[in-house]
Amino acid sequence: MQENSIGIQVKYALAETVRKWLIKHQVINTSLEFIREEEVLTIPVTLAIDDTHSLMSSFSVELEFKIDKFAFEKKVMTPTNLYDAISNELPTHLLEFIPKAYDVIGDIIVVDIPKELIGYQGIIGKALLSLFPSINTVYRKASAVSGMLRIRELEFLAGEEKCETEHHEHGVKIYVDVCNTYFSPRLGNEHNRIAKIIQNDEIVIDLFTGVGSFPLHIAKHIKSTTYAIDLNKTAIQCLEKSIKINKLKGEIIPLRGDCRDLTTNLPEADRVIMNLPSKSKEYLDVACQVIKPGGTIYFYNFVSDDNPEEEILNLLKQNLQEVNWSIRKKISFQKIRESAPHEIHACLEATIEPTST
Repeated sequence: MQENSIGIQVKYALAETVRKWLIKHQVINTSLEFIREEEVLTIPVTLAIDDTHSLMSSFSVELEFKIDKFAFEKKVMTPTNLYDAISNELPTHLLEFIPKAYDVIGDIIVVDIPKELIGYQGIIGKALLSLFPSINTVYRKASAVSGMLRIRELEFLAGEEKCETEHHEHGVKIYVDVCNTYFSPRLGNEHNRIAKIIQNDEIVIDLFTGVGSFPLHIAKHIKSTTYAIDLNKTAIQCLEKSIKINKLKGEIIPLRGDCRDLTTNLPEADRVIMNLPSKSKEYLDVACQVIKPGGTIYFYNFVSDDNPEEEILNLLKQNLQEVNWSIRKKISFQKIRESAPHEIHACLEATIEPTST
């Protein structure tokens, strides 16, 4: 499709100099294609003819140019984000609610759609599917994460209606069932960070492993033994599938059930991972039962963004006191992500020991 617009025609010898000068003055019409001929280039501009002549008269180099109306081809504009893809299909007052982020899990997208856009979820699903050629399925978060199994309801929006996918992060393959397990791709860097800390021949216990992201990252690079515990049967099945599709240096022992019941016969651990931020403090007695005195704990919790390090440190201290344990040494504090307005998902790494009597 063509559009008549004002343009500046110059010979190729100075065309690049003129183009950069017009960019500096922000007058190039970016919705139109340049006209390329054998000896000249015609650049579309957003100014009227008189204004274009005035601008070109101030050009520092003498050159021959022609200013006139030309028939330019319109650019085929391919959307690069969700806003561009659907903004023309929504009422203006709803544009501010278009999601800016979404979770990409393997070839599945899970998007959180605000209540103001309910009714437009079909449009959003199809747009996300078209934006990413590698994506086959789009779901909407239809509830918060809840229950003992830590899962949420999902509403199918577009593509192939399936739940299972293979997610890759830092060279690790993770088998995920998005409908029946909890998994956040936003924790990929944290999974990798912890794996780099573990030493060869150590014993690690992951009390709330989910689909086994921490153990998989650890075993991928370290010759260690990780006991991976979760109550969710589907999550453990996903981990078992992941073990088969990864080349692992270390050993992972998946255990399905309540960590209170499964830890009684396990060997003492050098390290214990507790990534159940809403309830981790309730299981510190379990961690103390399985960890070596002086062992390292990774204690995850939701804390305010006001003074998160002090808050999580006090939380761990107070709850350890109730089971007659204490912090030997605080090793590190890590902000993982913003989990809600003014709330942070954080991790405190510390060695702990029984309180002296």
